[in-house]
Amino acid sequence: MTSTSSLPVLIAGSGPCGLALALTLAKNGVKVRVIEKDSQFHLGQRGAGIQPRTLEVYNLLGVLPDVYARGLPLTQMCFYKLPGGVEPLKAFYMVPPEEPTLSVPYINVWVLGQFLAEEILRNHLKKYGCEVELSTELKSFEQHDDHVTAHIVKRNGQEEIEETVTCNWLVGADGAKGIVRKHLGYTFRGETLSQQLVFGEIELKGLSQDVWHIWGDMSTNFVMLRPVETEGWFSFGIGGSVDFERIFNDYDALIQCIRDGTGRNDIEFGKIIWKSDWRANVRMVDQFGEGRVFLAGDAAHVHSPAGGQGMNSSVQDAFNLGWKLALVEKGLAPASLLSTYTEERIPVIRHMLGETTKLYHSTMAATREGKGAEVAWSRGPQFKQLGINYRWSSIVVDERNPHKTGEDCEPLDAYGVDGSTGLRAGDRAPDAPGLVPVNAGADAKLTSLFRTFGSTYHTVLFFTPDPSNVTLALESLKAYPAELILSAIVYPKGTSNTLVIGHADKCFVDGQAHASAAYGISALETMIVIVRPDGIVGGIVRGAGGLKQYFRGIFSTIA
Repeated sequence: MTSTSSLPVLIAGSGPCGLALALTLAKNGVKVRVIEKDSQFHLGQRGAGIQPRTLEVYNLLGVLPDVYARGLPLTQMCFYKLPGGVEPLKAFYMVPPEEPTLSVPYINVWVLGQFLAEEILRNHLKKYGCEVELSTELKSFEQHDDHVTAHIVKRNGQEEIEETVTCNWLVGADGAKGIVRKHLGYTFRGETLSQQLVFGEIELKGLSQDVWHIWGDMSTNFVMLRPVETEGWFSFGIGGSVDFERIFNDYDALIQCIRDGTGRNDIEFGKIIWKSDWRANVRMVDQFGEGRVFLAGDAAHVHSPAGGQGMNSSVQDAFNLGWKLALVEKGLAPASLLSTYTEERIPVIRHMLGETTKLYHSTMAATREGKGAEVAWSRGPQFKQLGINYRWSSIVVDERNPHKTGEDCEPLDAYGVDGSTGLRAGDRAPDAPGLVPVNAGADAKLTSLFRTFGSTYHTVLFFTPDPSNVTLALESLKAYPAELILSAIVYPKGTSNTLVIGHADKCFVDGQAHASAAYGISALETMIVIVRPDGIVGGIVRGAGGLKQYFRGIFSTIA
């Protein structure tokens, strides 16, 4: 049986990457289908550590309250003395908790099993009439100048229903073994690392759920048991000099291996929720798309779990691609805008693979009984991903601190680890609380920039002490679709000239000067900051000319 359908975007793969992309598109009014070849939704923790940068993405997508409600803060790691396995040797945080700051309100790593994060994303996606189609596999596709023809098979028991889908765009979020990358003919360049591990999740009793328990090392028998969101369930990891095939296929052998590695016979084990026989690959493709077909997440890059960058990088791939694809699909931007997806993400992923591979080797080499473990297992601030930037991007405009090009150009610092200070175009847009709405009445509540930004529009912030300084720049915004631009005047703290300008969507007074501090703008100067839908500073300009230059690279079909 064969059927035919058409739609704007088809996404293969229903992990966090595919779901985040689908939700981004749906919020932007673009119809999307998400297909998943498996017959049931994935179980297990997998990418459980959610970095602060991804928390900010989830905030823009409107799912962050649910993520916080169902997840846990990162606990301490506790290494135990062997033999015996009961006496703690050392306890420390892989990533020490920090107090939130004014510009970074979500500063600490949050832990939520990937299957629960996917459930949250699916539930939000349902609000837009989109549900993941299980048992539905992409078999092949052909690209054309104006569309993609995708051939899919939906399985219903023993019945297979073939369907031909005509879509404007196809995105492969279907993992490292996915069909989209292979059909494009892209090579996964990199290496397979030698170390093997068995991961999974198991029911157990007899361990506290307030720390991450670790015994042994990779030269003998390494066992890790981490409490998860469900009481009585623990994520486990087993490595070292063990019979991986046997413990993976034999429940009793796996339990005995854990007992041998921990020296503990007082732990009661129940059923295994899921398990995976795993070996690290460090690979990526040279480009993330061709024509009307794109790759995102594990379909484009795979790496070790060290540093907790995989799932987070995948979600950020999706968010970078999503707002651009929405504009192009709606005819508001040229297809060339989509080339900046590869341009912006490739340097970030390349840097990430290098860092996580080094971290993986140092972690695996940690010495017995926790000696040297604190150094090996500690994660630097760059892994929170708050420094990730696109300063080199062809679509960012910085009139305050232009990016150098040519022979004397500065090196790419994709993770922002060189210690340079000062906000630049291409950087993450920081938050700032204490904004006072102008003429909103005595009962008006203070707000923040994070409450002002949105995933479906650019936010243009006009920092100025004098509204007449931005009149022409505000007028220039009339050339662009009103629903895609939110304009906001930000007057300096203590200013007396707080007129509400009719052309501006919002007017604020920077009540405690947090915004001017975060964006490096004095109370006496006028500066315009353009924040993209993905929370990136797209432009820092001085007037209407700079605004036009920036939006010429985004809305060039109408500007």
